[in-house]
Amino acid sequence: LAPAHDSTRSSLRAPGGCQRRLDRWTPRGRPMEPSDQSSRDDLAELVAAAQSKDVRERCRAVQAAQEWVHTREALAPAAAASLIEAIRPALADSSPKVVQGALELAGTLVERLGDTLSPHFSGLWAPILERLGDAKPSLRERAVELAVSGAT
Repeated sequence: LAPAHDSTRSSLRAPGGCQRRLDRWTPRGRPMEPSDQSSRDDLAELVAAAQSKDVRERCRAVQAAQEWVHTREALAPAAAASLIEAIRPALADSSPKVVQGALELAGTLVERLGDTLSPHFSGLWAPILERLGDAKPSLRERAVELAVSGAT
């Protein structure tokens, strides 16, 4: 992953998320555009980065995935499946910031895809239910919101 040029930098500040300036994730130094033909490769790189051993990289990857979702007009079910693959381990992460980002991303996917997400969402129930007992109230509340929106 190469950092993008300064013109494509964005500042993201998700509630409870990593509060730092993020570069858009770009393969081979190209700005990531919604119409880019290599969006599957971009998504695969985000999924791989979300499984990194470095907590800062996992946090940036989850937030970059949120940005990736927000820049798309429509999401294919295959993209949703890949994102769910990245979210599942992030929901069980030791970092509250990574968990918060994963909960936000899952909530965004539920809002955007609705019933289309159901076959893929079933794999998230166990980690979401575990978060209902989290020590941090903000994570518990977000897990409740996600469980309600995912069940309806």
